[in-house]
Amino acid sequence: MFRLTLFLFTIIFSNLSYSDDNNQLQINKPPINIEPFTLKTENGLEENFFNTNEKVILLNFWATWCPPCIKEIPDLQKLKKEFGSGLEIFFISVDSNFEKVVPKFLKKNKFSKLRVFNDQKLIISNKFKVKIMPTTIIINKEFKEIYRIVGYVDWQSQKYKSLIKNLL
Repeated sequence: MFRLTLFLFTIIFSNLSYSDDNNQLQINKPPINIEPFTLKTENGLEENFFNTNEKVILLNFWATWCPPCIKEIPDLQKLKKEFGSGLEIFFISVDSNFEKVVPKFLKKNKFSKLRVFNDQKLIISNKFKVKIMPTTIIINKEFKEIYRIVGYVDWQSQKYKSLIKNLL
């Protein structure tokens, strides 16, 4: 019975993650205005966002149970290191037991210096109409959603590095 339950659980959640590399980049023409939003930090504090302060923002929606999400994290960290202060990356976790699961996950995988936010109630995910993990929303310096990437991509590829570089 346990194996059947585990199998069904795996099937259900694997359908919520996406790792094919075809037709994932969606270009918003015209760019979509972003309404101010609030994110809850790892420590339970709220941060309000209403402009970019001349930065490009990546909102990366992910979960600890999503293999493609986990695969993206190191590449996104390298991207942040490469582009520095002109780029902000917010890792928005949709894990249902955030306080218990995410800190252990981050420590186990030695992920540090991530700006991790809690969306266990899916408030931000619903606001941005995110349904598949991972999804990354790219917000330009004018605080407009310019790109949306559904599923895993290789953030270290020239295609995505150039995309970010052109926005900076």
